[in-house]
Amino acid sequence: MTPRRALLLLAPIALLTLLAGCGGTSSTDPSASSASPSASSSSQWPTINPCDGLRPAPVARALGWPLKVDEGTASNARCALLPVKKGGPTYELNYLWFPGGLDAAWNTISAPKGAVTRPKVPGADAARLVVYAAKKAYYVSGFVQNGALIQSFNGIALAPYDADRMRRSALVLLAQLSANAPRSQPTPGASATPSS
Repeated sequence: MTPRRALLLLAPIALLTLLAGCGGTSSTDPSASSASPSASSSSQWPTINPCDGLRPAPVARALGWPLKVDEGTASNARCALLPVKKGGPTYELNYLWFPGGLDAAWNTISAPKGAVTRPKVPGADAARLVVYAAKKAYYVSGFVQNGALIQSFNGIALAPYDADRMRRSALVLLAQLSANAPRSQPTPGASATPSS
């Protein structure tokens, strides 16, 4: 799988479906994979869950809205930050092993709609934040690279939303993902792709 296709899987895809049923796992987008975090088909690349070690409280404080972690089930793993109260902001997290790095992968895709910045994230090799404020919803996507690991999330808040809080919470989430990234990683050799 090409870096373009891999990152497009991580980019915003039908984010409004995340709020259908307030964080349910169903999606109407046939191109979207299941909500489970992606992993490489190669045994060289370990399976991880971006929720491992994730603390919702700092993200919720920045957001001003209580959140809970949803890791799915043993047979259907996922990683999401869901609102404790119905109708609140939602984040869906994912990852990709890609030895070429975020900069190389980013250059091969058409950036998601919105303003793109390169925030400085402690411990990260690279990061991108994409925000798009529409009348009915605020969308945010974050990407953070630590070694060969690229973690990402898509977030949405329906109107009325607080754009500043959404952006701040996204930066907190990027920092947590970077801090929790495995320090011991396989030696880059073969490219890795998300599972389908």
